[in-house]
Amino acid sequence: MVTDPLIGRLVDSRYEIVDRVARGGMATVYKAHDRRLERRVALKLMHPHLADSPDFVSRFRREARAAARLSNPGVVAVYDQGSLDGVAYLVMELVEGPNLRDLIATGPLSVKEALGLIAQVLRPLGAAHRAGLVHRDVKPENVLLPSDGSVAKVADFGLARAVTESAQTTTGNVLGTVAYLAPELITAGVSSPRADVFSAGVILYELLTGEQPLAADTPIQIAFRNVHEDVPLVSTLVPQTPAPVDALVTAMTRREPNERLADADEALARLRAVVAELSPSEMSVKRGGATGSLRTQEVLAANAEAARQAVRQEPEADDEDVTPAAGFRTVSLPIGSIGTDAAGATRSLDRSGLATSSQATTSLARPRHGRVRRRAVVMGALAVLGVGGAGAGWWYTQEGPGRHVDVPQVVGLTQQEAQAAVQAAGLVWAAPTRAFSDTVALDCVISCDPEPGSSVRLGAAVTAVISRGIEQKQVPDVLGRTREEATTAITEAGLAVGAVTQSFSDSVPAGQVVSTSPAAGELADHSSAVAVVISKGRQPATVPTLAGLSQQEATTALGNAGLTLGEVTTSYHDTVEEGRVISSSPATGAANVHVGDGVDLVVSLGPEMVTVPEVTGKSESEAVSALEAAGLVVTVSYVWGGLFGTARSTDPAGGQSVRKGSTVTLYVV
Repeated sequence: MVTDPLIGRLVDSRYEIVDRVARGGMATVYKAHDRRLERRVALKLMHPHLADSPDFVSRFRREARAAARLSNPGVVAVYDQGSLDGVAYLVMELVEGPNLRDLIATGPLSVKEALGLIAQVLRPLGAAHRAGLVHRDVKPENVLLPSDGSVAKVADFGLARAVTESAQTTTGNVLGTVAYLAPELITAGVSSPRADVFSAGVILYELLTGEQPLAADTPIQIAFRNVHEDVPLVSTLVPQTPAPVDALVTAMTRREPNERLADADEALARLRAVVAELSPSEMSVKRGGATGSLRTQEVLAANAEAARQAVRQEPEADDEDVTPAAGFRTVSLPIGSIGTDAAGATRSLDRSGLATSSQATTSLARPRHGRVRRRAVVMGALAVLGVGGAGAGWWYTQEGPGRHVDVPQVVGLTQQEAQAAVQAAGLVWAAPTRAFSDTVALDCVISCDPEPGSSVRLGAAVTAVISRGIEQKQVPDVLGRTREEATTAITEAGLAVGAVTQSFSDSVPAGQVVSTSPAAGELADHSSAVAVVISKGRQPATVPTLAGLSQQEATTALGNAGLTLGEVTTSYHDTVEEGRVISSSPATGAANVHVGDGVDLVVSLGPEMVTVPEVTGKSESEAVSALEAAGLVVTVSYVWGGLFGTARSTDPAGGQSVRKGSTVTLYVV
């Protein structure tokens, strides 16, 4: 694994680089430790090859200046800037968690969730617009969702410009992401707060539908559609969308800038007015009709107490400065970890603190001023009709609205918290039922009957459904089964078949399952994907050419080919040098050889040597027999005609060492 050389380096004698977080087209972001202030920070380092480009260096400086001009919890703060080996860097607030693109990938959101998120985007944009800045690159990737449940943060003001500055795009650089660019930015490069409002409107459309409004195959086609086509109504894809929501998206995404909402503050005010008009059922509208993604539902559950506090703190009916939907609080989504770290590893979602968290609030409460006024009117009418004070009080508490209370928001609370809230409201906590839930943490409330917010008589029973957590299924043992058999077994176990890959196996025949992940017997969330590895059988191998190699060289060659050294025998050989391989079994290029097989070797002892026997004085026949028995070839030469038939000498002489099979001349007298 390649390690980033900057990890562990101390920058400016202060910032110790700990880990690499992400790498983009312009810069790499690292997690660092600020030794001076003892805090974790993000260090954004421009790519070295861009250091000579004035455009990119100025963008870095612009991001620092823009962040310094803004003091808003929804803006990623820039703490410091400097240069490392001639390359510019920024030290920024470390925001741990996913971005809005990760959330969009989980599917469409409800009207309540989408409006809450866009409200959090509009707030820091409003601060920028009031400071005379235009972001110019508003897109889901630049909206960070802190995992601690705090408000969403808008990042990367590197393209931001003052409204009074030249607003033309930089030559050679694409401004922002095409799908979110306002038409005037594409056609004339003109920047204004209205351009940021357009981008936010496109994001709102995407949150509600799960799709970009004007998609195409290439960026140039998207740009052409942005200039020549209106953003369609959300209701074309989500028919139940309330008309005020359609109107809000349209007002934010008008092609003509002068017809569009002027800035983020005006857009936020319009959004609040829309919320004030919507009923709870309209706020829950969602494409597909589901109850929400795992992450958003967990957050909605976690925010119940904060939502209840928001309702209690609503202004009085006679407050002249009340803004529409004053009780509206935006959604903040602590989304665990759904991506991959810099190394690509997947991290799991931590639900441990969701049930009691009050930092991240999803409460789109409608003002209750109308109900306060109506009660005042009723009481005033009773007084006019002459009903006495005691009689009016009796009617109000026994027959009138006083006998009805709202069911508290208990979804997401623990069973104990929910019971306390219900009883505190003067209602009866009935014996709850239990059910599995993919979205609500263990022992927390999934739903209740009557629904939260319903007006019921004092003393009515509230029956809650308590979460048993995510249903777990045991991964079946499919080792050795065919792919079809494994698929059937996994599906019948309530799980899904994930990635199917192939791998060589020494022990499992081809076509059968080698392993699964999770492994057999482990528990997994129902409908989770089980990855399956199918055997390709034993991996074939090729016996390399070994003849003439030393035994050590042959062993290395076999290892490189995935083979092992088998039995080694020796043999004399007249032409192969001692210690060199004569032959192998299987032979070079043999078929049906697989990785891990052993290969036997025959190693040469060199030519076999024999000693010429001493045969002087022996008869010719005895001498010939002795020499041939020693493995020599005998040629007889007679001296004086071989009259006596006796061996006189040999050439080579007796006692000398010669190769076996050599020719020896026997001299007979």
